[in-house]
Amino acid sequence: MPVSSMADIAFLLLIFFMVSSVLEMEKEIPVRLPESRISKSEARKYFNIWIDRSGELYINGKRDNLRNLVSLAQYKRSVNADIKALISADRELPFEYVNSAMEALREAGVYNVVLVSKRKR
Repeated sequence: MPVSSMADIAFLLLIFFMVSSVLEMEKEIPVRLPESRISKSEARKYFNIWIDRSGELYINGKRDNLRNLVSLAQYKRSVNADIKALISADRELPFEYVNSAMEALREAGVYNVVLVSKRKR
């Protein structure tokens, strides 16, 4: 039985699936993250919240406000009760902006909040 032809077919199928699949890239918001010595990556369901240096709020890459954050968080929690909110805030931002985002998440019933930081080297 010629095994080399089966390897060719598997390789062609792999290339076909790689070319035909659609990848959704996360948008990057320019935020300088604080550093920490411990780093843990989360692979569960989550949504991103960015707060830049001027205090502007971005939800999943789009500029938004706290009222819409509450609505989105309530919807996400209704779909998945174990949803996590990842807050990436600029390190020079006053904490009151981060606190207001955390209060909006608490109001929506999302209690799994992760404050994102860069790993210190």
